[in-house]
Amino acid sequence: MEARSGPETAPVANDGLAALFVAERGPMLQLATLMVGSVALAEEVVQDAFAAVGERWGGLERPGGYLRTCVVNGCAQILRRRPIENRVEQMRLVEADAELPARLFEVRNALDKLSEAQRMVVVLRYFVDIDDHEIAELLDMRPSTIRSHARRAFATMRKELS
Repeated sequence: MEARSGPETAPVANDGLAALFVAERGPMLQLATLMVGSVALAEEVVQDAFAAVGERWGGLERPGGYLRTCVVNGCAQILRRRPIENRVEQMRLVEADAELPARLFEVRNALDKLSEAQRMVVVLRYFVDIDDHEIAELLDMRPSTIRSHARRAFATMRKELS
């Protein structure tokens, strides 16, 4: 089905996208920050995700779900590139660390000890409160793999935070 465009649909789409932005920008920014460890990178990922939603607005059944998928995929792309771009030093912006509350900083440091998959599972499960089946769909894994990653990640984080 082709999305209609024209003056009569533009305000509705803009209003809907603006409402989605107001409701979801903060949670998506927190999700991305926890995943990539940088507020600056997280803002880029979230901005790109909202741009993707805006481009496809008329054809989306669940814009919020599509937005979350775009954010997760954007974070995964950054995490895959990170070792290649910066093998010697860990990529962390000083201003991002200063913006984080002390407890969140400790949690983020513990998240840095996890594998990419474990980090994504923990953030989606415990910080965004998504169930294992939806995480499995987002990450293209089986629910049992999600539970295994969560269990191992939780054990690692328990050691780091104690």
